[in-house]
Amino acid sequence: MKYLTLLLLLAGNLTLADTPVPFGLFVQLSEVTENHSQEAPPDLSTRADLATAEVVLREREEALGPYHPSLAALMVEVAAIASASGDLSLAAEFYDRALHNARVNNGLYGDQQLPILRGLIALYLESGDREALEERAAYQFRLLGSGLPPFEAGELKAALEFFDVSLDVLMDVEWGPRGRELLQFHDRFDKMTAAVCQDPSVSSEWCQPFTFRLAGFYYVLEFKLEVLVDDQRFERTFSDPEWSSLEREPRLEALQRRLMSKGEDLFEQLLSVAPDQHDALSALADWRWFYRQKTRAMALYEQACQLQPDRFETPGALPEYPAIERLVLPDSGLPVHQVALSVTDRGVAKDVVVTAANAPNDDRAGAKLKRLLRDTAFRPALRDCVEPVALSPFAMEVVLTQ
Repeated sequence: MKYLTLLLLLAGNLTLADTPVPFGLFVQLSEVTENHSQEAPPDLSTRADLATAEVVLREREEALGPYHPSLAALMVEVAAIASASGDLSLAAEFYDRALHNARVNNGLYGDQQLPILRGLIALYLESGDREALEERAAYQFRLLGSGLPPFEAGELKAALEFFDVSLDVLMDVEWGPRGRELLQFHDRFDKMTAAVCQDPSVSSEWCQPFTFRLAGFYYVLEFKLEVLVDDQRFERTFSDPEWSSLEREPRLEALQRRLMSKGEDLFEQLLSVAPDQHDALSALADWRWFYRQKTRAMALYEQACQLQPDRFETPGALPEYPAIERLVLPDSGLPVHQVALSVTDRGVAKDVVVTAANAPNDDRAGAKLKRLLRDTAFRPALRDCVEPVALSPFAMEVVLTQ
């Protein structure tokens, strides 16, 4: 009898010998994190406005009853003032009350909930409440059609937001208990991306953002899942009709084993929509370089370099297309580290030097950064868009996101 062992590796504890660390998963450019910095405390006049708005709302509730349809807009107004005053908990309370009012008056699927959900999602992005953010983004996605055609801009935007939030959560949690959720996330995202890219009414604008989100999931999946298997059924292709009926761990194994070809097909699909486009060419090249198919990748890099030669004067940490960016950071005051290194023509980091830019040097953080960057795949610089530079200096400011 054959046995399956599914080994889930949490990247913070163990780095795969054969899989590079996707840049952005644990190390982020500091300029990306600037969007997460907290704003200055509000002035006292905002707090006074909040007290006045609460009084007005209470009087309207007493006069009209607690579920009068006109109250939802006033509750949203109070929530916005509470958020501006820095009381995010109170803001969430009023947004939730407004959402309940809208459901009572317009049903569970009424469009009146959408602006309220937008406010809640923005609020949870600011507060860093991942669980609430994931819940509200998923609800907005369902409210707008769950990604089913015909596609409209609002539905597609909500879908991307939902996928961004879900992937951000998956970067941090332990995957062992979430096998079924991973598969559902992949299946829904994969089908919707294919449908969007094959729909001529939306593909030119929306195929790339959907492709890049799905590819980001593939990079994270490749790094975080390593499977030891001794079962011939996992050699079947994804076209096998029995694939979808396999237990979730074998399906995760099948997905992980086919990621290289899945990514190839994904980026080839994008290139069919946007042929000879720099970002699409670079995305497929990054994917091939990440999987050590350097000759095939270099041919694409040369094409992309002809379109944007300045970019290839310096190396780049992969993936660049798509860049993996954290949506919610664990700490808004993460120390910034200055990194200097050299990248070989094979994309390997050498002579890594780390110094803290805005905090006392932390030897442990510096050592961890060095390990992560040595395990990161880099795109080499190109000379005249043809020849990889043997050794290129490279500098950046980064933060450790974990």
